[in-house]
Amino acid sequence: MSYKHLLAFAVMVAAGCNAEFDRKPQGNQDMGGGGGGDDFGNNPQTDADVCKAESVTAMPASLPVDIIWVIDNSGSMGEEESYVQTNINTFSSSIAASGIDYHVIMITDPTHINVPAPLGGSPRFKSVNQYIDSHDAFQQVIATYPQWQSFLRPAAVKHFVFVTDDESNMNAATFKTQLMALTNPGFPNGFTLHAIVAESQGFTIAIPPVTDHCFMKAAAVGKQYIDLQKSTMGVFASLCDTNWAPVFTALAMAVKKNLQLPCIFDIPPPPMGQMLDLTAVNLLYTPSGGTGSYVPNVPNLAGCPPGGGWYYDDPNNPMRLIACPSTCATLTADTTGTVSVAFGCKTIIP
Repeated sequence: MSYKHLLAFAVMVAAGCNAEFDRKPQGNQDMGGGGGGDDFGNNPQTDADVCKAESVTAMPASLPVDIIWVIDNSGSMGEEESYVQTNINTFSSSIAASGIDYHVIMITDPTHINVPAPLGGSPRFKSVNQYIDSHDAFQQVIATYPQWQSFLRPAAVKHFVFVTDDESNMNAATFKTQLMALTNPGFPNGFTLHAIVAESQGFTIAIPPVTDHCFMKAAAVGKQYIDLQKSTMGVFASLCDTNWAPVFTALAMAVKKNLQLPCIFDIPPPPMGQMLDLTAVNLLYTPSGGTGSYVPNVPNLAGCPPGGGWYYDDPNNPMRLIACPSTCATLTADTTGTVSVAFGCKTIIP
């Protein structure tokens, strides 16, 4: 199922099992422990021994994201510092509106940039009080790591945003090597670097001299930052532009990309008054234009059969349902089908 189109992921919590009802079951919202003959070998049961479901919406699982801002505080950066302060809450609000679990770390002198509420002062924000000079942004990231490493999450996708009008005196390769050597949690899955720097010094020596939009705004071209931005497929934005709203929009979009975990679904809490019984959970796949079929539960990835199935991320303390590879291939190929989870009836096994 394409994750360009969010799965219509309905969580159905049963109101009761093994009960007699005055009316017949209706479609795929009624289910029991038997049946057979569909794609996965399990059709919804249609006799009186059924569970009547009520639906609760949920989202596919996604990764958290940690964003580290590093902002030059040198004397020529006053205007740019104000742009960051003005736009940072719009940036964080855009991420929050997507339901993403995010942290923001800002390494800069807080007397130059004071991040206002709601991000400033919130549990999602950490300020690292460090003056960043014209050429030492890379060095200060490494040097201050003990101050902010506990705010990183091991599973989070990591993004850096560097804002400077000058060049680094540490080259990109050295910075990357030193960064990747950090641990607990470090950057085992890599990082993406976004560069808000100058791409030009603003003038070309000629007769007469030729100037561009970086004239009187850039101390130097930020080549080392641009090199890492390109190699990590980050966002480039010109420090020399005066309207930074599009810059923050582009950064927010980049941060929100590729966070969903294909074929992995969070287990939401049952509605009030319901108890979660891990022996009474089933996964229902309804293909586009077709009828629903129940996918069998297997113990783990090694137990996945060719015909498909699903398993818990942790059988002892499950937080997510994970589709087996063959089932995942079916789901991702169907752009308009739906996946549901049914609570309350005995789990179907192969």
